[in-house]
Amino acid sequence: MRGELHQAQEITRESLAEVPRLVRRLRPGVLEDLGLVSALTSLTTEFAAHTGLRVVRHFDTGPPELDQQTELVLYRVAQETLTNAARHAEASRVEARHAEASRVEVNLRHTDGTVVRAVADDGRGTGPAREGAGIRGMRERALLIGATLDVISQPRAGTRVRLAVPVPREQS
Repeated sequence: MRGELHQAQEITRESLAEVPRLVRRLRPGVLEDLGLVSALTSLTTEFAAHTGLRVVRHFDTGPPELDQQTELVLYRVAQETLTNAARHAEASRVEARHAEASRVEVNLRHTDGTVVRAVADDGRGTGPAREGAGIRGMRERALLIGATLDVISQPRAGTRVRLAVPVPREQS
């Protein structure tokens, strides 16, 4: 009985330690404190460290001011896209004993009333993208802010996910 009680206490301790991390992930502090560009920089740096994939970033400086919901959607779609790239690279390692994707490019550009965030990998691609839960979730997030999401995946040519967000003229 004592062993079971100790185990329950450990599980509770671990769960309580996990709560602050989960709360931060709902609205990342770096997004709140430093803005979208810094949040994406942090996300991609952490992604590269954990996956071993090379990340190349191209971020325009001084993007237009965006509301919190738009920034969060841009961040979350980037996060989901990177997660998918890592998942597929890992699956490739298992199947082919080496990573198909070795490089991920993340862009944040703004021109003529549109902010575009794109993530592309050099992996094996899948052909027409299957609409799984991840892509559906990204599409739903895009719709919330009036954005468009394009997913292009071609065999042996990698995958590209492009989110285009219209910005009202007074903000761009």
